Amino acid sequence: MKGLELSEQFFKAHEQEIKDLLKEDIHKVSIGLCGQGSECFGFDDEISKDHDFGPGFCIFLDDEMEEKHGEALRQFYEDLPKEFMDLSRNPSSHGLNRVGVINTREFYFASLSLDEVPKNPFQWYQLSEERLAMATNGRLFHEGEDLFMEMRRVFQAFYPKDVVLKKLASRFAVMAQAGQYNYSRCLNRGDMVASQLALSLFLKNAMSALFLLHGRYMPFYKWSFTGLKAFVEDQNILMLLEALAVSNQGVALIPIGMEGAKEYETALLIEALCGEIAKLAVEKGYLKEPLSFLEDGVLPLQEQIEDPLLKKLPLEQ
Repeated sequence: MKGLELSEQFFKAHEQEIKDLLKEDIHKVSIGLCGQGSECFGFDDEISKDHDFGPGFCIFLDDEMEEKHGEALRQFYEDLPKEFMDLSRNPSSHGLNRVGVINTREFYFASLSLDEVPKNPFQWYQLSEERLAMATNGRLFHEGEDLFMEMRRVFQAFYPKDVVLKKLASRFAVMAQAGQYNYSRCLNRGDMVASQLALSLFLKNAMSALFLLHGRYMPFYKWSFTGLKAFVEDQNILMLLEALAVSNQGVALIPIGMEGAKEYETALLIEALCGEIAKLAVEKGYLKEPLSFLEDGVLPLQEQIEDPLLKKLPLEQ
C-alpha cells in the first residue's frame, strides 16, 4: 500500500474523534499528508519504506486554532495507536515532525522560508521548484476554510508568467552551453569527467524546462524523472532522456522494436531533445517559432518579461 493511501485510511479510522474534539471548528482545520518524503509525492516503493514510512497524517492549524485547540490535538495525536494495519512509523533523524499537529505558517516557512504568499514576481522567483513541489504535493483528506488551503491554492496555481519566462531563459541558456556546446568539446578533449558534468547539467535543465512548460514544479533530483513520467505523454522525450542518461563516451543506444538497439552519437540525441523542447515552447506560446540552438531562444524569452527587476536579473547558472 502506498503511503498516501495508508495515511488516508489511518485518518478515516480516527476522523470522528477529531470531529468530536473540534466540533464546529472542524471547518477551520485542514488535514492530510504533504511535505517532505517520497510518499507525499506518491513515489514511495519497497526501497523507500525503510525510513519515515508508516501511519500518520498532518493536522494544520492557523494561529487562532493553535491557541484554541493545539494542546488538545497534540495530546490526541500522541495517544493514537502506534501501529495500524500491521505497520508502525519508523522516523529517521531527518524525518521528525513530518506528521502530527503542525502550525500552518511554520509549515510553509520550513518548506519555503516564507510564511505568507509572495507579494511580487521577485519573491516568486526566489522560491525554488524543489521546495514548491514539496510544499504543494500530497493529498488533503479534509479541506478546511483556513489559511493553509488559501496559501496552498496560491502556490499550486504555479509561478507567474514572468517568472516562468525568466526560468525558461535560464534553462535554455544552460542547455545550450552545457549540452549543445561544451559536451562535445569536453569529449573531444578526452576529458570524460567534464563531459559527464556537462551532460548532467544538460539533463537537469532539460527536465526543469519540461516541468516549467507543463506548469509544474520539479521535485528533488531523485524524483525528477519519475515525476516527468507521471504527466509527459510524449514517449520520444522520455526515451531520449533515458538514452542520454545511460550513454557512454559519446555513444547512446536507442531501442528498436524487437531488433535490440541502435547506436547514435550522444550529441545527436542532445540536439533531438533540444528540438523537442523548443517545439513544446512554441506549442505553449512561449516562442513564436522553433529553433535548433536554444541560446537563440534566450533573448526572445527575456524580451517578453514585463517586470523590470526580473528582466535585468542575471540568468541562473
